[in-house]
Amino acid sequence: MKGGNPRLTEIAVNLHQSIWLGVAAGLLIAYGSHAATIQLEDGRTLVGKIGETSGVAEDPTKPSAPAGGVKVTPILIVDDGLRRTFVPKAFVRDIIDQEAERQIKIRVWQNDAEHGMGLGRVGRMVRVTPFDQFGRRIYEMQGPGGVISVVQGITEITPVYTRVRGLSAEPTSYVWDQRIATSSIPRETLSMILQQTAEQGDLEARLQVVRLYLQGERYVDARRELEQVLIDFPEAEDLAADARQLRQLGARSILKEIELRRDAGQYPLVRQLLETFPSDAVAGETLQQVREMLKALQERDALQKEVLDRLRQVVEGIAEPKVRAIGESVEKEIAAELNDISLPRMVAFLNLSDGDALSNEQKCALAISGWLLGANQATDNLPTALSLFHVREKVLAYLREPTPAVRDRLLVDIRDMEGASVARVAELLKLMAPPLPLPEEAQQAPGQFELFTPIGVGQGDVRYLVQLPPYYDPLRSYPTIVTLNGLGYLPEQQLDFWSGPLPKNEPDNDRGRMGQAMRHGYITIAVDWQKPHQFQYDFSAREHASVLAALRDAMRRVAIDTDRVFLTGHDMGGDAAWDIGLAHPDLWAGVIPFLARPEKFALWYGKNAEYVPWYFVQGELDGGKVAAGAREYDRYLRGRDDMTVVELLGRGHEPFSDEIQRLFDWMGRKKRRPPPEQFEVVSMRPWDSFYWWLEVQDLPEKSMVHPDNWPPERGVRAAPLRGRKYAGNKLGAVAPAGRVTVWLSPDIVDFDKPVEVEINRRRATSRAAGAEPDLAVLLEDARTRGDRKRPFWAKVEWP
Repeated sequence: MKGGNPRLTEIAVNLHQSIWLGVAAGLLIAYGSHAATIQLEDGRTLVGKIGETSGVAEDPTKPSAPAGGVKVTPILIVDDGLRRTFVPKAFVRDIIDQEAERQIKIRVWQNDAEHGMGLGRVGRMVRVTPFDQFGRRIYEMQGPGGVISVVQGITEITPVYTRVRGLSAEPTSYVWDQRIATSSIPRETLSMILQQTAEQGDLEARLQVVRLYLQGERYVDARRELEQVLIDFPEAEDLAADARQLRQLGARSILKEIELRRDAGQYPLVRQLLETFPSDAVAGETLQQVREMLKALQERDALQKEVLDRLRQVVEGIAEPKVRAIGESVEKEIAAELNDISLPRMVAFLNLSDGDALSNEQKCALAISGWLLGANQATDNLPTALSLFHVREKVLAYLREPTPAVRDRLLVDIRDMEGASVARVAELLKLMAPPLPLPEEAQQAPGQFELFTPIGVGQGDVRYLVQLPPYYDPLRSYPTIVTLNGLGYLPEQQLDFWSGPLPKNEPDNDRGRMGQAMRHGYITIAVDWQKPHQFQYDFSAREHASVLAALRDAMRRVAIDTDRVFLTGHDMGGDAAWDIGLAHPDLWAGVIPFLARPEKFALWYGKNAEYVPWYFVQGELDGGKVAAGAREYDRYLRGRDDMTVVELLGRGHEPFSDEIQRLFDWMGRKKRRPPPEQFEVVSMRPWDSFYWWLEVQDLPEKSMVHPDNWPPERGVRAAPLRGRKYAGNKLGAVAPAGRVTVWLSPDIVDFDKPVEVEINRRRATSRAAGAEPDLAVLLEDARTRGDRKRPFWAKVEWP
């Protein structure tokens, strides 16, 4: 550096090391060893101060041990300053860094209240004003006597959290230490506060802001701040190299976003971002990755054109008019729907249709069968391919038909068609677009629909909202969030939370939502599950039926990946998610209750919890809910592996959007588990009656407890339901029920071998016939449950 100023040299070296450590290892320069980085079994990483505990309600500063005994601490706590995260110790895969960096902390002076009214509990959030340029706001909450207003001010900013404290105010000061995610503060607001805080004439103070942005992976903000520093401090010209390196980090973050959008199937946006990728002063390696991604998309475009050109020539070369007409119909469909997602279906046609080895009729058969069944099931037998085309039309008609008698006639027609085996129809179902349409009149905004479906006989309809992600394609399967609103909130606000709010002041809201579900390519379903003037979750059959009916109807209308459906809710919606998750663990890839309290059946259904991943989110000051749920949390954390409890520090009853990015990281690693080799669950309600492949009816009255008759009488025990897969293609079920149905699919048994089913220790299948696939079972199951990815092929009923 010109001038040889030792102090400036030290500052430049520190910043340079910070940036290059970020490039080389994903870590920034460490100013102390106060935290660690651990990796969990599902691949997530947690960073923070680490401790061990025997229970989530235990005071970590005052651990207790049993008299004369050795304390057992099976639960790990990770405190990152914003939240405490509890996970099972057994779920930790590795300690990546035992001496993780110390975060940058920028202090903000405020007249914070040292004396005044303490807040042992924070009520329901009513209104929060935006932070002003000095980092102050007003937080309004519901109190015992009405709305309480607290004047707050930011006192500390770190890359992970921002500390907000109650300020001295008239007539009442509130002593309150709260943490919010720094990432939740709008960029313009944060920049304005930092400008007020950092002494603009102090180079070190200005570079602290750069480091803060850098540690928070806000590379564009870090670069802009550093470039302004270079203008304000010309003597620090050696930092120009660091500004260039920050540009590289910013380019890499853009590339990471492009990869995220590509994985979400948003190919038009990916193309647009790649074609407009900033190339100025970007490293050649990054630009090479961009070129390779563009090349891959261009090659796909060329393949799509080649498929359509060949198919057109093949169809034109077919002599038989009736066959040519069907070929033209398929050609038209493929031309309209062929894209990056459906192109793999045409691989067999592409590989075998070049040259004269096959006739035009055989090539057309490859195209039709590959399009309908997938490349691996493609055949060059034209009669079979044409039959499959007609079978699909009949199957679609069956799935749409409300009248049983008409469905029976369609079933007869399908059975008489060539190639209409159960296995082939199952493959057709997997690759079909959803059978029911999304009515045009139901659309409220870009990708948002309002729909209604019957709950059950005499129970009316349930309303639900669907938000589709950008560039939705009905031939692609999308992960899905089913979300339940809390007291005083609307389903529309649940869409706002997960998918982002609709833009305001834009004509017709053409741009649509832009939240995290949209970025990651998730469908969001918000169920209007509450009755008018309902003030608590009732644990009722109607509530369960409302949620399940909405999900099943949505599966008939939109392309849901049934192996990646997540159930969540806030407040009493969180109570509902907890209970419904326990009652139907076979449906969910994960359950995410916010602000929930375990009551009634949740206290009895602990066995059911081990079969599905859980992620609980609570506020430290939300009326003692962590302590209220501690017994269940501890049971889950001690007895299973995939369980996370998050307690946000100093926070009360609010939505907790701070946690949403970590939740998408968690959901991105989860899929619905396959049917377990062995399971044991419990039921205390007649409608909690279906678990994986076991369905029961007429459970013993002594075990059934209606929610209105809670608590159970003394001596009541939940009904145990057990299922097991044995060697030799055998299933066994034990249930104290009047009727038991065992449902069968290739995920559970091998239909090419004799299937044996034993119910309550009695053989339920004949030794000779076993259980055979049945087209009627397959189609009716796909129609009623809506799960076309994993339908059942057969069933065995007892008695």
